[in-house]
Amino acid sequence: MDFRLKVFVTAAQELNFSRTAESLGISQPAVSKHIQALEDEYKVELFSRQGNKYHLTYSGEILLEKAKKILALYTEMEQESSLLSTVTEGSFTIGIPRALYYGLFPDFAADWCRLSPKSSISHKVLDLKQIEKSVQDGDVSVGIKAGGKIEDLDYFFTDTLLAVSTASKKENPYYDISEARLLLYEGDPETSAEISAMFSDAGINPATLKVAATMKDPSSAIKFLVEYGRGTSSTAPPLVSFLWKSQIGELIRKGILETVSITELEDSAKIRRNYSICRSLDNKIPTFAAFASGWAKKKQLL
Repeated sequence: MDFRLKVFVTAAQELNFSRTAESLGISQPAVSKHIQALEDEYKVELFSRQGNKYHLTYSGEILLEKAKKILALYTEMEQESSLLSTVTEGSFTIGIPRALYYGLFPDFAADWCRLSPKSSISHKVLDLKQIEKSVQDGDVSVGIKAGGKIEDLDYFFTDTLLAVSTASKKENPYYDISEARLLLYEGDPETSAEISAMFSDAGINPATLKVAATMKDPSSAIKFLVEYGRGTSSTAPPLVSFLWKSQIGELIRKGILETVSITELEDSAKIRRNYSICRSLDNKIPTFAAFASGWAKKKQLL
């Protein structure tokens, strides 16, 4: 990585060379030297100084935009390199929970096969309670189980259940659940049970809620929510569904869906699941947990 660019981007964010030096663990003269080297190379002035304050010049603003993209590519390259170091050969079966099967698993499997072209991966969708036993019994090679701590070596990532709706320009993101049209789904009874428990803890009777539709699985619910969430009337209350962040994170980043707050659930603790890799002691693919951890970082799941 071009360290000069990292120094420049940090300085552009801090607008203070002393804080830049402290942040990067170098001396202030070293910061000035790196900035001067960039200015000499590109023959532009990157910062202007007024008293004790630094300001980006127009040239500095242009270079900052490019520098951020270059550093992002460096980061992506480093992540890809770390994933490549975990490649393996052979065939194996992974036990996958339903919530992840309908979310990140397709991309996860595709990236594994792309980076380990001499291996093949198959899967079994299992109940969360079945995964450890299936690994121990040899029914699957490895599994992704619920549980574990962030500091554990086999930690994968933490997922969060979110209330979401089709993105709108509504200033107030709060919804009264008695007025909302809920979009539910079958095919993931564990999540459904957690949602029901959340309602019960908040003193909400599920029988009194307006259920607009019940889809066969989360993927169908997401598609329906995206295509028909706004309804035919601008005054109609939007659809609200409870989905895992791993299932709809990209749609939120793109502004297609947005998280909403249910007034009656404001004081409820968020439902989160820590996932970790479960494998037997004689597992033939010890690199799988390392791959999963690197993949989660690359996808910004951690």
